Amino acid sequence: MPLTKKGMKIRGAMEKYYGKKKGKAVFYASENKGSLGEGVVKKKKRGSSGTDVSRRGTPKSEKKEY
Repeated sequence: MPLTKKGMKIRGAMEKYYGKKKGKAVFYASENKGSLGEGVVKKKKRGSSGTDVSRRGTPKSEKKEY
């Protein structure tokens, strides 16, 4: 998951305190629980239909048949 500057700072502090592997695990466990607050992990961009923009293909109307 891509992190914001705030997220990188918090994860770095946890890795320094707990060690690299355990600090990363504690950070993501805290994020999943919701105790870190908003703005720590970047959200995925969504299209107008609510689907992931990066997974959308070419619409059928734009496909060319040869």
